[in-house]
Parts: sequence; structure tokens; C-alpha cells
Amino acid sequence: MISAIAIGATLADPLVVLKLDDMTVANGKVPERWQRLTRFAEERRMKTSIGIIGNSLECEHPEYVSELKRLAATGLIEFWHHGYDHKRWDEGGKTLCEFSGTDRDHQSRNFQLTQDLAKQKLGITFRTFGAPFNATDAVAIDVLSAAPDIRVWFQGDSGKPAGKFVARMINSVNIEQPVHRPNFDAFVKGYEALNGNHPPVFILQGHPNSWDEADFAGFVRIIDFLAGKGSRYVLPAELPELLK
Repeated sequence: MISAIAIGATLADPLVVLKLDDMTVANGKVPERWQRLTRFAEERRMKTSIGIIGNSLECEHPEYVSELKRLAATGLIEFWHHGYDHKRWDEGGKTLCEFSGTDRDHQSRNFQLTQDLAKQKLGITFRTFGAPFNATDAVAIDVLSAAPDIRVWFQGDSGKPAGKFVARMINSVNIEQPVHRPNFDAFVKGYEALNGNHPPVFILQGHPNSWDEADFAGFVRIIDFLAGKGSRYVLPAELPELLK
């Protein structure tokens, strides 16, 4: 199903997708700040989606891989494709990203490497894709169009969805404002400014490995605020059926 999330289609109890970016390995393990996040998700029984940087699966890190497998088996965590190397660089006066400004060979290689690593190391198939820096171009659309396993595209092109369900954020209602810094007051202000005219699902982006204790406390306040609104957490791969 091809669709996109639009403001104005309201539900009494909005759905929430936690789009948490940049899972990678540190000293052979899941980083401590990520462990704090996943413990919280398990304690709350809160469905959560986590974008894995593919090259973190490339070397032999048995403890890291084992923990990712355990988390996937809980049914609470959906891991998704967040690129192979998450690089951004300047070349010829232009800023290039993995899936923006680069040629098809580069994008196809990085895309498929990450899909293959997920299958080989974790035994899973990524169903959701979100580009590093949310940066994509026409080449990325072609690459995704040739990737039937991907069903959901975070921050995709609603006009050219590549056969995917496009799930987009509302910038004024997000965990981090600015990026990497959870901001409870800004979140509440943005939420209340909608005056109840909210979308059927909020896509909320965060980067847990950047959060210190105060940042994490701000994130928890946002989760508690949404709990008071009767929100329900879902996985991105569930969206095409839930919102068809």
C-alpha cells in the first residue's frame, strides 16, 4: 500500500512511532545510553523503532549482536535500515550523503550491504528505511523502488513514494528541539498548538546516544505527557495496515 500521513485526519487517541536513530557498536557492545533506552522501553512495554547503522554489524561483535537479537525477539523493538556508514561529506563544492548526491552504484551498494548484514547477523529483514540525515534524492527513489522488502520510508517523498508507505514527522512536535536535545516545553507547545487537529500518528525522532541524564529525563517527561493523552505506541512496519 502506498500512503502518507497527513495532518487533519484525527483519531481520539493518536498513535506514536518512536524513530530512534544511529544504533551502532561501542567496545563490542550496545552503548550504555542505548541500553538505558531499551531498558526503559522494556519496562514500559513500549514499542520502539531503532535505526541501525549497517557497518556496526560487519565485524565480529558477538555481545552486540546477541543483545540486538534478544531485543528483536521481544516484539517491542523494530530495527530499521539507517544506512551503511552514515557519512556526509563535501565534494566539488557540494554536500553529499549516502543517499543524496551520490551515484546509483554507491547507493545500491550501501543499501544492499545493510540489508544483507541484517539477514546474516540478526536473522531479520528490514521493513523500514530512513536515510542518514533524512537526506534522499531521485537516485534513492530508484533504489527503494527496486527494494520490495522495504514497506515504510521515514521522511520519504510523498509525491514519489517509491511504492512505500511514507511516514513523515511534524517538526514542531518532536522529541528533540534542536536535534539531539530533548525539549519537553517545546514539545508540549507544539502539541497543544495543533488544537486537537493532530495526525493519526506522530513520528517522533530522537538520538538516545546523545542524551545525558537531563536529556533522558526530558524524554521521559514527553513519554509521560503522551501517556496522559492516551497515546499508543506502534512499530513503523505496522503502519500500512493500521492506516490503510
